[in-house]
Amino acid sequence: MRRLVFAAALLAVASAGIYTFFSASFAAAYHAKTLTFAERFAPALELMEKR
Repeated sequence: MRRLVFAAALLAVASAGIYTFFSASFAAAYHAKTLTFAERFAPALELMEKR
């Protein structure tokens, strides 16, 4: 019985971790798509123009 409770708790923790990882990945991908090319690379383009 103790092993069953431990396995259920381990499964719950693992599923919560996987959910957090995937939701953070999808959120980062969504926010990355909202930027235009100029917004994303503006600092690099300014440095290239100064050279």
